[in-house]
Amino acid sequence: MIWYFGGIMRLEKRTYTLPPELVRRFEDRLPPGERSQSLAKIMEEWLAEREREELRQLIVEGCAEMRTEYERIDREWEGAADEVWRDIR
Repeated sequence: MIWYFGGIMRLEKRTYTLPPELVRRFEDRLPPGERSQSLAKIMEEWLAEREREELRQLIVEGCAEMRTEYERIDREWEGAADEVWRDIR
């Protein structure tokens, strides 16, 4: 377990296969006590970026779907604004 922001985070040990040169460069730049925390931060950032992109895509798709509905409503009320402006002048 590791302390973070005043609490305790449960940790799980995993095994992944990585290119030796990548591992060497990573380990050369971080002392043993900081590696897991750094990898966790990198993974959090990577996941957050993908989740933002997924949300952005859902918003784009939702806007495209709503466009059809807005166009239908606009056609339904076409001319109504002209009538109002004509009546208040």
